[in-house]
Amino acid sequence: MAWFALDDGFDTHPKVRKAGNAAVGLFVRLGVHATKHLTEGHLDGAIVRDYGTDATVRKLIAVGMLHEYGHRCPRCPQPAEGGYFIHDYLDYNKSRAQIEAAREAARKRQNRGRESARRNRNERDSAPIFAPNSRQNGASSARNCDENAPLFDGETAGQEDLSRRDTHEGATGVPSPPLPSHNYDVADVSGETTGSSTADLDAYAPTPIEIDGFQLTDSMRRWAAATYPGLDIEHATQQFISHYRSTGARRKSWPDAWQKWIRDDAKRASERGPRTPGNVVALPGQIALRRSTTDERVAAGLALAAEFRALETQQGDTA
Repeated sequence: MAWFALDDGFDTHPKVRKAGNAAVGLFVRLGVHATKHLTEGHLDGAIVRDYGTDATVRKLIAVGMLHEYGHRCPRCPQPAEGGYFIHDYLDYNKSRAQIEAAREAARKRQNRGRESARRNRNERDSAPIFAPNSRQNGASSARNCDENAPLFDGETAGQEDLSRRDTHEGATGVPSPPLPSHNYDVADVSGETTGSSTADLDAYAPTPIEIDGFQLTDSMRRWAAATYPGLDIEHATQQFISHYRSTGARRKSWPDAWQKWIRDDAKRASERGPRTPGNVVALPGQIALRRSTTDERVAAGLALAAEFRALETQQGDTA
């Protein structure tokens, strides 16, 4: 859209005062017409006569606001014969070329805006369709990698390098406990091998614990129970799952990472030592957490019960 320009002193200009309101109204209409049709100030005679009367046209010519064919104004071009020209039109208004260039630039800006809006709309509409599939494919790929990876590396015991507890050529130390595997059974606490019977499964936990491809298997439970009998395996595993879910970290082999977590948890528990509540008095000979067989734990429990009975008897005699 183009605009016919009038400066802020137009209403008090001597020519305007002399022409009068009727002639000035005609001048404004003619100026808008010239701007709308990009005539650069040239007017057809029929348009001028249609918009105004002969008297108003003569007033505009007399004061110099409008020129007819054959005028002598040195600053304005000659109109066609029978036509008119608005005085100093191009001094205050844009030329046809300037207006067309501005319109083309505006059209390009609008096209860019529409294209950008269309792309954003397409991305927004397609996001709910592709994003879930992408996440699902990523999760499936991660599960496939974990399932196809070896359960444990016999030499590294779930670590990138050999640990201090691993035995290898040129090194000394205590060998790592047997690793759980889907292909063989692990020795239980009493030293006998355990199979996969329903009774054995019920002895630990019937519900599998999973995290993005990781599953706590029965053989892993048996290994942990036999190696670290004083450790709450289910609680430690839940802590393991919560940690990796909250951090978003991933491991090449979840079983190896879990075994290392259980070892570290057992080590921390042994360093803390037994915990005694504040309102309980520790009895002489209280047994500390340590590795033991089932027979040793039963014997320790019986001995502790006998100490309790002896203490009760002493308190009764004193009373």
